Amino acid sequence: MIHTPLPAGMTNSDVNVDRSNSPPVDPTFDQPIKADSEVLIIGAGPAGCAAAITLARAGRQVRIIDQHTFPRDKVCGDGLIPDSLQALEALGVLDTVLERATLVKGLACHGPAGGTLHIPGKLAVLPRRDLDMILVRKALDEGAEMIASARFNAVLTEQDSQGQEQVVGANITIGDRATGSQLDLRARWVILATGAAAGPLKAAQVCERSLPSAMALRTYVRNPDWADRLEHLEISWHRSYAPGYGWVFPAPDGLFNVGVGLYGMHNPTLKDKIRHMVSGSPARTNKLNLHGLFERFVQSSPRVRDLVEGGEIVADIKGAPLRCSLEGASPSRPGMLVTGEALGSTYALTGEGIGKAMETGMLAAQAILSNTSDQVKVSQAYQQALDSIRPKFAIYQRANIINQMPWLINLAIRRGNASPRLVNRMSLVLEEKANPARLFTFRGAWKFLTE
Repeated sequence: MIHTPLPAGMTNSDVNVDRSNSPPVDPTFDQPIKADSEVLIIGAGPAGCAAAITLARAGRQVRIIDQHTFPRDKVCGDGLIPDSLQALEALGVLDTVLERATLVKGLACHGPAGGTLHIPGKLAVLPRRDLDMILVRKALDEGAEMIASARFNAVLTEQDSQGQEQVVGANITIGDRATGSQLDLRARWVILATGAAAGPLKAAQVCERSLPSAMALRTYVRNPDWADRLEHLEISWHRSYAPGYGWVFPAPDGLFNVGVGLYGMHNPTLKDKIRHMVSGSPARTNKLNLHGLFERFVQSSPRVRDLVEGGEIVADIKGAPLRCSLEGASPSRPGMLVTGEALGSTYALTGEGIGKAMETGMLAAQAILSNTSDQVKVSQAYQQALDSIRPKFAIYQRANIINQMPWLINLAIRRGNASPRLVNRMSLVLEEKANPARLFTFRGAWKFLTE
């Protein structure tokens, strides 16, 4: 069941429901919202829905809240690499996703010098509007309840028998922030899955770093003439938009997700670091025009320029922060677990986060299922699960230097095109069937460049 609030003075019969997108929203508010639930999940993106599906499937009483009604747009690259597909299979929605998605043959990596390296893999593209809708529907089918258009304000806390503060629910605003009604929702466990925005992390008192790890911009271009011309996830590097990369991902129906990601825009420049060391003045951070960065990406590639200028831009260029490397937020506090991109579940270097968001959501759910009544054991189980995947995040974080030195891409492309064995190694890393340390450590890189 989804609850969607009605404006003051409006009755159910006054509501005109658009069923064209078949939203799983029953636009009624005639049933009172129960104040208590076993698990309250804040955020209905991939992480929150993955946790909800896992818990509801196990028979737990689950409620999800989200500030949006669905379907809703979400800034994302929309690429589904193997870890995403594995998570979707575990959640029972892979077939539904693949029926709607564009299937591609792997990655096409374009270097600044013009070379291209193709890395085979089973990949897909589906706009987040559609993907998240599928996940929300699945959570509801498994028995979860959802309150849409509900904004998280703060956690509810109480003192336990030892005098320790613990989270026992959340205060939310239903409807408009200014005119909506506030409600306290209590729960034995709260899962925070609110994405990369710092505001909810601060409200939950788990924020350790306000600034994001990276920024990404994307738009959608409709160009049916190119529908059969791109068979890979196209990723490009160039010094004009370093430290970052651009992408073109072919979505269904002649639609293309075109975007650019940037790392390190909050890092001080070398000049400012020296000034800080000498004078003690604050080191200023880089302030770049992200829309200009997007334009430089388009203009740096004749192929991308032809796609964009020969098509129709059908969506505004929108940006979103990224949180990477399981950094920037505490993973838990008594009564609460933090998951998905709120926790930093996006890989540095690649910017891929959908699969790992779902994985951390499932790990949070499994920790609760394994030790429901013992908060300490739940937090410990969740921390141990995160520690098991943390080494991969650390490797990708170190490898992010590639985005700062695009000339390394030229070298990697030349080496890869000269060695099918090396391409196979890259494909295995992409499929998460091989340790990324084989490529993204000093030893692995040296072997890659010399063997």
